Amino acid sequence: MTARKSNGPVTLKDGTVLAGRGAVSFPRRGRPSLSGRASNSPHAGFRVSPELRDEAEAIARARGVTVSTLAREALEKFVKKLG
Repeated sequence: MTARKSNGPVTLKDGTVLAGRGAVSFPRRGRPSLSGRASNSPHAGFRVSPELRDEAEAIARARGVTVSTLAREALEKFVKKLG
C-alpha cells in the first residue's frame, strides 16, 4: 500500500502534537489501480435487471468474489473471445 504524507503536524483532541510537519504518513485512499501503476483505473458502469443482479450476487458469493470482480472477469472473457 502506498502512503501519503500529511500536510502538517498531527494534533490530538487534547492538544498533544504527535509529530512535526510531514513526519506522519497515512495510507492512500481508495482501491489500488488495476493497471499496476499509480493511476486511476477506468470505470465502466451499467444497469441490470434485479433478477440478473440477484443471480450475479449468488454466483459471486459462492465463488468468494465481488460482483464487480465477476463482471470484470465475464467482460474480459467476452472481449477476448471476440477480439
